[in-house]
Amino acid sequence: MSEGRLTYGDYLAVPQLLALQHPLSEPPVHGEMLFIVVQQAQELWFKQLLHELHLIVRRLTSGALEEAAHVLDRVNRILGMLAEGVEILEALPPSEFQQFRPLLETASGFESQQFRELEVASGLEDRDYLRMAGRIADVPAIRRRWPVTLRDAFLSRVRAVAPDPVTALVEIYAHPSSYPDLYRLCESVSDYELRFRQWRFHHAQLVMRVIGDRSPGTTGTPGSAYLDRTLQYRFFPELWEARNKLVSAAESAHGG
Repeated sequence: MSEGRLTYGDYLAVPQLLALQHPLSEPPVHGEMLFIVVQQAQELWFKQLLHELHLIVRRLTSGALEEAAHVLDRVNRILGMLAEGVEILEALPPSEFQQFRPLLETASGFESQQFRELEVASGLEDRDYLRMAGRIADVPAIRRRWPVTLRDAFLSRVRAVAPDPVTALVEIYAHPSSYPDLYRLCESVSDYELRFRQWRFHHAQLVMRVIGDRSPGTTGTPGSAYLDRTLQYRFFPELWEARNKLVSAAESAHGG
């Protein structure tokens, strides 16, 4: 601390933060610093997202739906910013990335422990995903940290309307004025799903831009082909099935 007085730099540990970027290319490749800074910034935001999700789950569990939706709206803004961060990397020329990519060896964003935890904490239950995640993360330990996921907490509130979550969601969306807090929560959760998918989409597009659509990732994954498959992941499939049923019912009512 500077002369016993707390400064902006002390509070935020700015000197330490700015000392964490260590490009490996020799001679230096200009774009490597951008790559490191963007990825480190994303990891910081992942940390904040996990911090916020713990609060959201607690609020949902206690029945504070409006407060949970408010925090979730903040989370959704962070996800939007994360997608924009990936767009920044799209300005990195593929030829420049290839100059330092070999230095990564087998290191890859695929190994992000926090991102894997975000997926589990959100409620992703795809078996293939869990098998894949188990290669680089301690999934049982993550699950112990998240005995109640965002999906669990959300569905527990929805089931207050009807035991079957799809039936409950159809009712909420058909009569939003009867369930104002639940309707607002459903819209915030829908936005969360879509913004998460938007981040995945931008990431897949970035990888295809810099290494093509057939080159493997540095960890041996199928590269952009693998990322394209992740676009099919859903945390809350019931939300989309409820919409399908609402559309189908409307078409039937109008003879469509």
